[in-house]
Amino acid sequence: MNTTINSTKKKDYLLQTIINISTVVCFLIIVVVIYKLFIKGDYNTLRREGFQVKKDKFANTTDTKATSSNTVYEKALKDIYGENQRLLCGLLPTINENSNICKVDNVPYIIYKYPVHIIKLNDSSILAVFNDGLMYQKDSMETTIWKGPIKNSMPQGTIPLRMVTLSTDLITLLGVGYNNTLYVKEPLSQSEGGGINLSGSWKQVPNNTNIIYVLFDNTTNNLLSIDINGKLFTKTSSDITGENQELVTLLDRPVLRLYYDLNGYMLAIDNQFDLYQFTDIDWKTTPLQTTRGANPNKLQDILYDNDGKLYGIVFNPDAFMVQIMKQSAVFYLSAFNPLDTLITSKDTTNFVMSDQDILKCKIGSLYDYIITNAGNSTIDDDPNFAYQKQIMDSKAQLRQFCANRGSNTQNLNYENYDLLSNVETNNDKIDKLTNIIKNLMSYEPERMNIQEKYAILNK
Repeated sequence: MNTTINSTKKKDYLLQTIINISTVVCFLIIVVVIYKLFIKGDYNTLRREGFQVKKDKFANTTDTKATSSNTVYEKALKDIYGENQRLLCGLLPTINENSNICKVDNVPYIIYKYPVHIIKLNDSSILAVFNDGLMYQKDSMETTIWKGPIKNSMPQGTIPLRMVTLSTDLITLLGVGYNNTLYVKEPLSQSEGGGINLSGSWKQVPNNTNIIYVLFDNTTNNLLSIDINGKLFTKTSSDITGENQELVTLLDRPVLRLYYDLNGYMLAIDNQFDLYQFTDIDWKTTPLQTTRGANPNKLQDILYDNDGKLYGIVFNPDAFMVQIMKQSAVFYLSAFNPLDTLITSKDTTNFVMSDQDILKCKIGSLYDYIITNAGNSTIDDDPNFAYQKQIMDSKAQLRQFCANRGSNTQNLNYENYDLLSNVETNNDKIDKLTNIIKNLMSYEPERMNIQEKYAILNK
């Protein structure tokens, strides 16, 4: 009898032990699932924005590499650095479960985060797109600490960014995603204080697909875009949602990036990641200046500093990444050097470009910003701002002058003294700008030819 009771107790004890262990295991599994899906998931959405989530919204673009592999940019990477799989793996956003790990020949490597596209904002801070497709920000180029990722970095929470830029009002943010589509973040309302809304939601811009890069034409103020084949397109009006038409130029190769230099010439990064300048300031009717050669560095992106030298995001294949470097001389062909090798001092910096100059070179035009701030006397003290504003004011008054002349039935000759007075008032500001150009011309190899062509530079 005792034997039977003891046997029953042992069975009950064993059963209870199994139940207890099973309960603990189930509890642990639930904890892990909750951690993966909610706690860890929320953190990682800031880094990889849930490539595995909401695939139904972009059924044909969730596989980022498959979507982007046919653009001129990815083809260029494969052509130039195809043998360096670690570089390509880290440079392009991935959809792997472990997005911070890159496997090459089944060997795992950590993917470090670094900027692939940078722009200066109107408050002098730096906004960047990193190789994870997210936006980060820091106070200035001199600081080393990036803050981010910024909330709502990715359109729809699933599409990594290729690049970001500003509209001509300097408060509307534009971004191109890896689905090759243009998006916009509208600025804060006046009740919210105005300004850029970095953490706002992205909205798709109609009639802007199959593109990899955008900027604005500094003569028409229309949006220019580089399509997935490296060809140039322009809007037919200032409306960024308007129709596109291919821009016929003398380019003999696909391009990846376009920028204006500090003299108004157009610079281009081609599909070899080489930086060239167009031969004439009217870049639409002239070819690239190839006789001088290209910049010695392979470049992903560039941005001017106030001293007129370029920062460059330079390919460093030996380190399997791109990194920020800077020129030691003011000329687009000047080589880029690591920042730690440059000795700079704010007290001795040769200030030749304002922040607005830098922005104009990067985005192309400040038309809406100038119009909006026309009454701001502080900004008007900037020679470049005053010069651009004077040009627009003069054109507007000239159109009115011509209209008045056309309605003058007596056909009397007269002078527009208001227009002449405005021009004279700003002569000193234009002179300052001319002096800056003269100083910069000292670095131009074809200085004599340019001075012969533009007699105003000899004054």
